[in-house]
Amino acid sequence: MAPSTGGIAVLLAVAVGCLALALASLRAGSWTRRLYGLEPDDDAGARANAAVLGIVGVGLFALAAAIVLELPPRAVGTATLLASALLCFVLGWLVAVRDRRELLTTPTVDRETGRRLGFVAIGCGVLSLAFAPLVWLEVDDAVVAGVALASTVVVLLAVAFAYR
Repeated sequence: MAPSTGGIAVLLAVAVGCLALALASLRAGSWTRRLYGLEPDDDAGARANAAVLGIVGVGLFALAAAIVLELPPRAVGTATLLASALLCFVLGWLVAVRDRRELLTTPTVDRETGRRLGFVAIGCGVLSLAFAPLVWLEVDDAVVAGVALASTVVVLLAVAFAYR
């Protein structure tokens, strides 16, 4: 089956948007720094946010390339989930253990809230890992949708609890 041109266009547009935001946030005093809630002169926080956005943008380009090259959907889906899980683990570890709260979208949270949010990100990685075998084994769509819905509820509650 030929890849959807519209879907590829959306992936590429979001990837370009991520990279554009990343580059815009590197400029001192940019509107993106204010959007993140960073101080205008917080270069370290801006670089951290730009790195996260850059990784997401590059990942979306890689996903679009995999679709255009018509790689097996099972392998692409599983690899995407595993990469997402790894990135969640790394982000969570940086925030929870290394106290890199500037990586959060609300960088002004206190240390304890940042730590809890970091562990929530690690939990998101664990939940992402649960999807990999479902995709690899080509489980029924209803099961995947049910697991996705349950995971969404768990993550929303975990984030709400972490901010409490």
